[in-house]
Amino acid sequence: MQKGDYCDMKRFFSIILAATLAISCVLALGGCAKNENASFDLVYITDGAVVDDNAYNESAWNGVKQFGDENSMSYRYYQPDTDENGEVTGENVNNYIKLAVDGGAQYIVVQGEVMAKAISEYAAEYPETKFLVVGAECEQPISNVMTVSFDTLQAGFLAGYTSVALGKTKLAYFGNTADKDSASYGIGYINGAAYAADESGIPTLVEYVNCDDENLDYSITIRPVYQKVEDSKEQTFKVNVVGGIGSGVYTNGENVTVTAEPAPEGKAFDHWETKSDTEGVKDKKVNISSDKKSSMNLLVGDCDCTITAVWRDADTVPVTVIGSDEVINAEKNSVAYIQAPAPKMGMVFDHWEADDESAIKDINSKSTEITVGESAIEVTPIYVKSEQPTYSVTVEQGTGTGVYCPGEKAQIIADAPQDGYMFYKWENVDAKGLSGGLAMNNEYCYITEFEMSDRYSSVVESLYDEGVQVVFAGGNSQNLSVYSATWSISHQVHAFGWGYDQKDLGNCLASVVCDYRVAVLNALADFKGATNYVGDCSNNCLYVTNISTSADEDNYNEGFAKAYTGLSDGSLTVSPSVNTASKCMTVKYWVK
Repeated sequence: MQKGDYCDMKRFFSIILAATLAISCVLALGGCAKNENASFDLVYITDGAVVDDNAYNESAWNGVKQFGDENSMSYRYYQPDTDENGEVTGENVNNYIKLAVDGGAQYIVVQGEVMAKAISEYAAEYPETKFLVVGAECEQPISNVMTVSFDTLQAGFLAGYTSVALGKTKLAYFGNTADKDSASYGIGYINGAAYAADESGIPTLVEYVNCDDENLDYSITIRPVYQKVEDSKEQTFKVNVVGGIGSGVYTNGENVTVTAEPAPEGKAFDHWETKSDTEGVKDKKVNISSDKKSSMNLLVGDCDCTITAVWRDADTVPVTVIGSDEVINAEKNSVAYIQAPAPKMGMVFDHWEADDESAIKDINSKSTEITVGESAIEVTPIYVKSEQPTYSVTVEQGTGTGVYCPGEKAQIIADAPQDGYMFYKWENVDAKGLSGGLAMNNEYCYITEFEMSDRYSSVVESLYDEGVQVVFAGGNSQNLSVYSATWSISHQVHAFGWGYDQKDLGNCLASVVCDYRVAVLNALADFKGATNYVGDCSNNCLYVTNISTSADEDNYNEGFAKAYTGLSDGSLTVSPSVNTASKCMTVKYWVK
């Protein structure tokens, strides 16, 4: 990722995506306006993503097409525009529902929780149309809406059995017990592994990690490391900055950023004065990039020096950032810099609000400029719930403490060292004192940027470091962190995919797939409003990649085939509680 704010970049690409989707609606689909009078029996509405996403949309759409072909029914799909946050709004979904109904649609098919919420809100307005929601539930039964769910216990069981059948003896489940589906996947996984282990007689270990356990601390501490000046092997010089940031002892040739402190009330920055503190060396040897800019660079060398910020009288007005402890005294008819305070845990900066928002250079950037006129200004940073996990970062002896999401970048500045010491480098550690894994632009510079890492991934990395060979995260919203962890480990480790075939995400041993295509076919063929269709082994709505029940295929596994048949005909059932009677499997809970 290039330098810049992660969340701002995400918003930028969301806007581009929305524009692209709007164009694709005209080009790829023949034009919404052009075709609004066309008649289609079956309509699939995506969740805003492309229909050929190699995941749920594509699978569901394949089911719609197959049902249409087999029943001589016409079909098409719509891809709704997304908002600036990359999300589909309920109002927009309703516009496409109306378009489909006006075109004579008998059935409208959608998938996912976002679309289920929209259908819950609008389906009653179209009582003659049948709605099918796959992979999510509506808020309450609706007479013309059928939902499809999947047996997560069976799915987890198949994943656990396959992990052992493919030769893995050290397994882990990375889930969230507070989520019903995730907990169910986890229990099924353990029981499937136990069944396979007892069947083969091979001792098997399953580590169970609840990623949201209160005992797991994902926070990181960043601290500057100082060393004694006398221990430096290089020539050093002392820099004293009066009225600004940048004081310290630096090596010869080092480039140091010097920045003036915020202006006092009634004052504005005017210039820097420089003075050599080394006898016999002239003041002009103090090499600064500009004496007029409030933030400039000093090339250290030739002498110790003092650099002083000089202020001039000015007409100033206060610029108040709501939630910040500091008031900016800005000169009238000038430009000031504003920074949003750190958000609370789980939240992320979204945009600025002000009486005159046109004065803000970039309303969507947490760090931006604001044009100051003749009057005081108040600006309010607006925060929203983060779509990604957020992590707490504490900067000791410096600035930059806050809450950040993966990929987000932030500046940190070390405090000036005590006399006799100099800044050496930054270090970052987790709650256990181990490396936090943050990427820094320059760990040897007292002012630098870091990029927030995926701390959930660090937990999975710990599992792999302990010898775990494959990790399953079925039902866990943070499941992609498992793949992130596999990329950081040099030896061969695997993730076990779920929901759709996740082979393209990284080191994927296999995936337990909830087959939306078959579920759509089955549910449309026997549509019943206000009911839920459960996809499982008995109706072929679950399968596992890289292992087969067919003796004609190379990856046939006899034990797996028998287990699948047992789940299909009911002779084998999965307990909703962890199997504690297994003779060959041990469950180790990562935290108590």
